[in-house]
Amino acid sequence: MFSGVAVALPAMGHELDLSAVQLGLVETTFLASATAFLLPAGRLADAGDRRTVFRWSLILFGVLTLALALANGAVSVLGLRLLQGMASALGSAAGPALLVELVPPERRGRIFGAVLGTAYAGLSAGPLAAGWIVAHLGWRAVFAFGAALILVGYLPVHFRLRSRWRNPGRWVHVPSLLLLVTAVFAMVFSSAALQRGWPAWAGLGGGALLLVVFLWLQLRIRSPLLDLRELARNAVMTRALVVQLLVYGNAYCSIFMMSIFLQVTKGMAAPDAGLILAIGSLVMACIAPFAGRLADAMRPQVVAAVGVGAVAVSSVLGMSLTADVPTWRVAAVLVAQGIGFGLFSSPNLALIMGSMRGEHSGTASALAAQSRGVGMFAGMAMTGVLIAVHFGSQQVRDDPPRFVLALGNAYTVLLVTSGLALLFAVVGRRRAA
Repeated sequence: MFSGVAVALPAMGHELDLSAVQLGLVETTFLASATAFLLPAGRLADAGDRRTVFRWSLILFGVLTLALALANGAVSVLGLRLLQGMASALGSAAGPALLVELVPPERRGRIFGAVLGTAYAGLSAGPLAAGWIVAHLGWRAVFAFGAALILVGYLPVHFRLRSRWRNPGRWVHVPSLLLLVTAVFAMVFSSAALQRGWPAWAGLGGGALLLVVFLWLQLRIRSPLLDLRELARNAVMTRALVVQLLVYGNAYCSIFMMSIFLQVTKGMAAPDAGLILAIGSLVMACIAPFAGRLADAMRPQVVAAVGVGAVAVSSVLGMSLTADVPTWRVAAVLVAQGIGFGLFSSPNLALIMGSMRGEHSGTASALAAQSRGVGMFAGMAMTGVLIAVHFGSQQVRDDPPRFVLALGNAYTVLLVTSGLALLFAVVGRRRAA
């Protein structure tokens, strides 16, 4: 349901007559919602019950995914993706926190590696399954099958994961929540409409200003959504979060851009494009469990830093893509990215989750997911800006060669961010040593 949706986007855009900007918002709206609601979801998981939060995330995500199969316009699609992001935030905050409850510290690297390997296996299957489904049954069936799998998968969770709900009390500071949500969505929708001139730029600046006000407020309330003082004291967590934020700018942006590049610019059928897109996730699925075990045996900072370097290499390779490149060149970009994320993800997650006490593991997992989400959102927002600048309200299929220029510009920006991440990772490793 994450990587497979990217394969369904061209067919969805054709049937619903979505512009290039609207196609980008299908992914960006989901990411923005998931990012904005992560911190309150983590607070709810710590104050109430992680099991209940995790169960409800599956139910809501499944029902909303089924509703997307019935959507008939841009407004309904984007609205449902917003709600789907909220449901995703609940699961992202509660899931790793449950693992901290169940697994001793000396085994968390391999467990996180196994979990991420499973997630990457799903990411690998997504484009393959979605490509076949789109070709034979249409894009709506992607959401229908996804919803069925999620709701069936909920059954063992329902019977095996018993709730222990307690009254969370005042679990969230409402003004902080409103500021954060408004800031994130103002920046998302403004970045996607920059071709409209100063109103969009004003919205982008207003969102950034609200984000600054949110951070200022967190320093002045008793129960902040984001405890900046704790982050300032916890250097290990702060560095790991910053590196993760910078690295994950590559994640959704690369899948989204490559999907359009393969299907529109290179004219591939959806199943063939799905097969190519699955390569990176398949490499991640193979490497992540190994990286988790390696992180238990040696310094996780070292393993994570090597992974960041591989992600930077993938950006260099992506900058050189042209409309007539052979398919193996596209695969090489995805393989390098897969190696990088496979080596980076589980050691870095183990660092983050191990840097806070168990009773705050929900907040730690929310922060980990938040940095991933902010990184992916920033990458997709950057993509939206580039597409808006190059295409405006046109559809991508109206001028496929122009998309190559947008693709090269995107990978140039990603090289800068992954280079900064590598610098932070190396500096953090030396200080830890």
